[in-house]
Amino acid sequence: MGKIFKFCGGRKTTFALLLFVALTTFLCIDKCIFKEWLDGIIWIFGVYAAGNGAEHVANGLKKKGK
Repeated sequence: MGKIFKFCGGRKTTFALLLFVALTTFLCIDKCIFKEWLDGIIWIFGVYAAGNGAEHVANGLKKKGK
């Protein structure tokens, strides 16, 4: 599993890509409409961005504390 994470750019990126593929598949097989797909993409990006921001803040606090 580590090789997959490394290939995709990390754990968060891998799961974001998997969710994107799942949502796009739902859109293609008519299990959701475009607005629902777009809302899902916005949530995926928001959670991804918040996770990256929190990670960078935590790493900054670690360096500051040393």
